[in-house]
Amino acid sequence: MKYHNRENYEESLELLDSILDASSEYAIIATDLNDRILLWNKGAEILYGYSSDEMVGKQTPMNLHKKDTIDNDILFIAENTFHSNIFDYKTNAIQKDGSVVPVSITVTPRVNKHGETIGFLIIVRDITKIKLQDQFRGVLIEIAHLVNMSRDIKEMCSSMISIISNFLNIPSVFICMFDKNKGQFHVSSHTGFCREHCSHTCKYIDRGGEVPKGVEGCFSTYSQLTINSGRLADHAILNYIDLKNLTLADTCIVHIPILSDISLIGILHIVLDTMRKEFLLTETQILSLIANEISAGIQRKQLEEEIKQYANNLERMVKERTDQLREKDAQLIQSGKLATLGEMATGIAHEINQPLGGINLMTQGLLMAKARGKLDDEILNDKLNSILEQIERINKIIAHLRTFARQSEETKQELNVNAPIIDVFKLIGEQLKNRDIFIELNLSSDLPSILADHNRLEQVYLNIIGNARDALLEFEDFINKLKKSEEKPEWVDQWKKKISIVSYQKDNTVIVEISDTAGGIPKPILHKVFEPFFTTKEVGKGTGLGLSISYGIVKDFGGTIEVESEEMKGSKFILKFPIFKGQ
Repeated sequence: MKYHNRENYEESLELLDSILDASSEYAIIATDLNDRILLWNKGAEILYGYSSDEMVGKQTPMNLHKKDTIDNDILFIAENTFHSNIFDYKTNAIQKDGSVVPVSITVTPRVNKHGETIGFLIIVRDITKIKLQDQFRGVLIEIAHLVNMSRDIKEMCSSMISIISNFLNIPSVFICMFDKNKGQFHVSSHTGFCREHCSHTCKYIDRGGEVPKGVEGCFSTYSQLTINSGRLADHAILNYIDLKNLTLADTCIVHIPILSDISLIGILHIVLDTMRKEFLLTETQILSLIANEISAGIQRKQLEEEIKQYANNLERMVKERTDQLREKDAQLIQSGKLATLGEMATGIAHEINQPLGGINLMTQGLLMAKARGKLDDEILNDKLNSILEQIERINKIIAHLRTFARQSEETKQELNVNAPIIDVFKLIGEQLKNRDIFIELNLSSDLPSILADHNRLEQVYLNIIGNARDALLEFEDFINKLKKSEEKPEWVDQWKKKISIVSYQKDNTVIVEISDTAGGIPKPILHKVFEPFFTTKEVGKGTGLGLSISYGIVKDFGGTIEVESEEMKGSKFILKFPIFKGQ
């Protein structure tokens, strides 16, 4: 800076001194090279508590700042040896009454017009607000991080108040949640409590009711949805607070509403000294931000728990419904099985009547031989053995009928697909033979096992083979009519009623093909054959459940069932099962 003359220079210095002296935002101290105080402004009086008369002209006290908190182990100004550089650091200022205030200090040399150092200018700023703001920012960051962690509401809230307590050095923090059903608040998370804190509850008082003594601040927060405060000594929670580190006369409690939209879900309570309470109440936006983060976390966790509960309920409902459907499915399968037996009643009666007729003839023959005196031991033994064979045949038919008709327990075990095919002919083999239906079997003898139920798979084969039988008999009537026509096709005379069954392995699949030489399924309805209650048979001759049930059974075994058909050529059902590879 340039000056026209000495007079202007001195006037400028006087103007600068007056500005520095009048400043109250910063504590400004000027010293000479001997560390004697030359200027102690209004800001210094406010910050340190010492008046200008007490400090000007005296040596700078060594206990004006806390030595062990100065950055970079630098002691107070008197021990600084620099003379040309500006120097900044942070420490704690000790006030006249012994209170400690965090401050930032800037020290710069004072020079004369010749550029010679004549002392130091010290600018001290109270950074309590800045420090608290930094701490609160740290709290907000940590709380926001907690919200995204996989914890339940109670664990999350406990961690949140621990962060508030640790970051802000607050002896006691707690959250009271509002229970709408009970109409009361209860302590859900806390720090700095003792004894039976869980027994502390606050009943909600409707308008016009008398608010219980000791919780007026809480209910002002509840009713007005605003931040309120009061002396801790006047609050009912005092009985549950650990007072070891508190000076009760200088301790307050602040109540911050935790809001969900416009309704209150809880209250955040902070116990702290009066000085910091005043700062917090002037910086209500910070408290609101913390409460908003807590509210967002609680609402998110509540939503997660509701979704989880809904998912659990949905899973339970699905399981119950699945069990019901399984039961209905089992009943349907059983009904289909009994319906199949009903349709086969005539054939089964014939199966049994044949051996019964043989027994009757052989018995009559024995009686006649005895009457004529021609019954000897050889004839008797021969006829009796034949009778036993026929009885055994009847027993096998009846035993298999019982096995087939019983309710299946839907158990699965290792099974060869050929075994149920053979058993089908125990029930309808004779009637197929009596109707001149030729059975062509080409079953592979070295098939790997599948995982299935013998009884249910036999029902599938029986449904398909039974349908093939009915289709062949129906198509036979049509063939007979063609034979009588004058322009009959050449193939009609060579046509035979035939059911072919083939089993084989392909890659990791066991395949069973059941085909017939009937009239086939018309193309427009081919896609409907596995639909429940769909049938092409006359009323009273089919339920329309056989193939639908078969489709479900095969699918339950992890397999598939398909149909190929061509009119006037016949149909083929293809069953595919995955190979069972063990546990």
